[in-house]
Amino acid sequence: MRNHSNRPGAFLAVLFLASVFSTLTQQATASNAVPMTANEQRASAELFQLANEDRARHNLQPLRQDAMLLMAAWRHAQPMVRAGVLSHQLPGEPNLVVRIQRAGVRCSTVAENLADAPTASQINDEWMHSPPHRANLLDPRLNAAGIAVIQAHGEFFAVQDFARTVATLTPSQQERQVASLLRADGLQLTGSPSLVRGFCGNAEPRARPMPRAVMQFSTADLTRLPLQVEQGIRAGKYRRAVIGACSPGEQNGFAAYRMVVLLY
Repeated sequence: MRNHSNRPGAFLAVLFLASVFSTLTQQATASNAVPMTANEQRASAELFQLANEDRARHNLQPLRQDAMLLMAAWRHAQPMVRAGVLSHQLPGEPNLVVRIQRAGVRCSTVAENLADAPTASQINDEWMHSPPHRANLLDPRLNAAGIAVIQAHGEFFAVQDFARTVATLTPSQQERQVASLLRADGLQLTGSPSLVRGFCGNAEPRARPMPRAVMQFSTADLTRLPLQVEQGIRAGKYRRAVIGACSPGEQNGFAAYRMVVLLY
């Protein structure tokens, strides 16, 4: 049994709740996108179920099956098995972050486990007894996974790709989400988001009257405000706010929402 773990980074997360039954259904559907054999699909589904059983024992939300993560794992598994080596980055291959993003996954963190063994249960058992692999499996910030399995030379080779996926939201949806957080802080929401968006780029802002404070921030998690924003709001004793969503950006190489808040 050989195994490898990779954790490029971690940021804010939103947990995703799904039942084991629906997760296995999604696993079967997603597996049709890659040419795994019936045995390989069963091993993949078993690894996915075992991962969520382990998370349940530690009171963690289950992972959901993501078809794009599965594709990313499959694209790495094929050359890895041909090379006969467990590696997170083969010669001439992009790193894990780039591989997952190229598969179309919008995310704020990624991780990966690799292993080969005669059975899926052996792979999961070894992962759970290896501190870095266990940390990936039980990371509460991760909410999705894709597990590709290739059977070769009497072994199952598994690539388990994880991510904290970031939802694709329209500017209006982003603004409504942040507005609810600001109202919870006692602020009254006024004005047009179109005026606020002038603060996103290099153009001269046209908001009148000019705000007492302008807060720009990037985040992968719109369920809460960044700590610096919360502290700034509380320190300034503001009464009103206007919100605008800028074009999507990146935070340390990962997908992120970009927001502007004008405070009065």
